[in-house]
Amino acid sequence: MGAAQAINHRYARQCDVQAVERATAAQILSWRKTGKDYGACIFAMGSNDQAGLGLAAKLAKIRSSICYRRVIWLLPYARPQAYTVSSVAARFGDETLDLVRFETRDRIHPRNYSQIAAVLLR
Repeated sequence: MGAAQAINHRYARQCDVQAVERATAAQILSWRKTGKDYGACIFAMGSNDQAGLGLAAKLAKIRSSICYRRVIWLLPYARPQAYTVSSVAARFGDETLDLVRFETRDRIHPRNYSQIAAVLLR
């Protein structure tokens, strides 16, 4: 939610946000789809799941059920989860932004979400 809020703070046209803190991939799969066709989407998933094939399958199912022309995945700080998310992004030809580039206070959340928004909105 922090990245979405930071983007909406900087961006004139407000972005739709579907986010819940500590959501797992299984929970996200159960969410109702918006039915909208967006030009771009930013996914921040995987931090609250165990890395591996189960997570990869859930993320691939989420990704394949949504029609976005451009998807950017935020790679979690935890390396096993980041590798899993990155493999799904590569499978779909999506972009990634590794959160490890940004300072963190807890190895889960960035210290400054506005830095992430600045990179994403370039």
